[in-house]
Amino acid sequence: MTHLRLTAHYDAPIERVFDLGTDWKRYPEWNVSYTEIKEITGPTDKVGTKIHGVMKVLGRLMDGTSEIVEVDRPKLLKTVGSGEGGSKLTLTYHLTPAGTGTDQETDIDYELPAGILGQVADKLFVERAVERDLQHSRDNFKALVETKEPVIA
Repeated sequence: MTHLRLTAHYDAPIERVFDLGTDWKRYPEWNVSYTEIKEITGPTDKVGTKIHGVMKVLGRLMDGTSEIVEVDRPKLLKTVGSGEGGSKLTLTYHLTPAGTGTDQETDIDYELPAGILGQVADKLFVERAVERDLQHSRDNFKALVETKEPVIA
């Protein structure tokens, strides 16, 4: 399993950051990995809610479902998901007030399908592509939550 950590500071109150980050229907607006959110089964900030979406990974569209497994509004959100071929993704957002803004630490753990072959591909090129997409998504989110124009790739 690959672990990535991203940090960010937003010039926006913690409630605004949390609300936008849990507005799953808006994910494709700022998260470059998501092309579509197909279904949300419950409240967007409640344990047990499932989010069914389509992600683009290395140019390939993949269906997947995530479930909210932990939430402490407005400080913490954790989802666990799975996708085609046995891929797995755990995403944890930690938010902390920082003056009039918000600091965010995001932990991402993922596992690609195909066993050792997937691990080799991950180390060769997938991990760098995922990091690049995460940074681009973070910049888009920052622009959106701070009411600026999204970054264009």
